[in-house]
Amino acid sequence: MPDTASALANDQDAPSLSQFERVVDTFIEPSKTFHDIKRNRSWWLPFVIIAVLGYIFCFVAVQHVGWDSMVTNVMKGNPKTAARLEQQTPAQQAQTFAVTKGFIEGFMAGGPVVILIINALFALVLWGCFAFVLGGTTNYGEMFAVSIFASLPAALATLIAIATVFASDPQTYNLNLPSPAALAYFLDAGAPAWLQSLGKSLDIFSLWSLALSGFGGAIVAKVKPLRGVLVVFGLWLLFVIVKVGIAAAFS
Repeated sequence: MPDTASALANDQDAPSLSQFERVVDTFIEPSKTFHDIKRNRSWWLPFVIIAVLGYIFCFVAVQHVGWDSMVTNVMKGNPKTAARLEQQTPAQQAQTFAVTKGFIEGFMAGGPVVILIINALFALVLWGCFAFVLGGTTNYGEMFAVSIFASLPAALATLIAIATVFASDPQTYNLNLPSPAALAYFLDAGAPAWLQSLGKSLDIFSLWSLALSGFGGAIVAKVKPLRGVLVVFGLWLLFVIVKVGIAAAFS
């Protein structure tokens, strides 16, 4: 990651970047991309990349795994749901299957909308942190662009998930654990709910995105990058603690 001096360089000294250059630089020299956001808040290309790869993953999963196996594995992957299914009549199981399948279909079809909603909420958090907590100079539109570009590691995560689908047994593939990028992928199915929740949070690409969010937000808001990264990861840690605690309480 670039040093503080580079991250806080004057935005006007850097040449204007193309949309493609901004995407590439997010991976190899993120300071260039985030400096350029101060000049141009356009975020359409990373959004399109993530959305299209998401649809490709959905298509591959449906074709290779199949709806029956995919929905059944999702239901059995949740210990509570699996226990409930054993107590249901065949008719009730069929209804549960239909509801779960409908939810998955809706989530897949509405992937781009989900991406926008998640990033809209996260950008609101970033804006509050950098504009008000850290006293930076920024606005919501800039933080939304930061959030979208910081999400680009999800594109790599999706590519790995696609490869994982092809390498997996369709009878056991769990859509809730799409790739080995998260610690939860390696946990036993009988692991405690709180440990499963923690394992899902410890995802390489999600952590990468968080680091980019803190670093990029700091550059755009003109505050020290280290402070930005620490604030973002501090909020993430609080979120994980609450999420794991809820999982433990209701398991």
